[in-house]
Amino acid sequence: MKVLVATGSKYGSTREVGVAVAEELTALGFDVDVAEAFEVGGVHFYDAIIVGSAVYGGLWRRDASGLVRENAEELRHRDVWLFSVGMATVKQPHQEFNEAKELTSLIAAREHKTFDGALDYEKLNAGEKAIIRALNPPKGDFRDFAQIRDWAHGVATELRAVAAL
Repeated sequence: MKVLVATGSKYGSTREVGVAVAEELTALGFDVDVAEAFEVGGVHFYDAIIVGSAVYGGLWRRDASGLVRENAEELRHRDVWLFSVGMATVKQPHQEFNEAKELTSLIAAREHKTFDGALDYEKLNAGEKAIIRALNPPKGDFRDFAQIRDWAHGVATELRAVAAL
């Protein structure tokens, strides 16, 4: 089974999550390609697609949301999982990843999973640093790679069940 893991990542944190997902799927016997969302020319070569994006203010990066929107018709006929990576640890209780919910519904994705992200203050530009100073979120890497691998393992289990039908 051929699987695509595509990510929209500004500073690399989400890309590293996508690589961890791909490594787990590969270890479980799947043929996996990993790509930046903006590099994906089409999804028709794949049996299953996993798309992940960094989240800023509840919105996915344009390259990742564009990949989903531009291929929505084809994705509705594939097994698709979505994931978001963001600073959920500092998210306000009423703030949700609204765009991800919309995209999940648009393509009838099997699941949308949210993972905590990483905030490396030194990588930010001046405008981003000003926003971060005002919000004062915790800085550091809050990604849980054991949780990420467990999720990928669950995706693999579902894919095997689908392939057996």
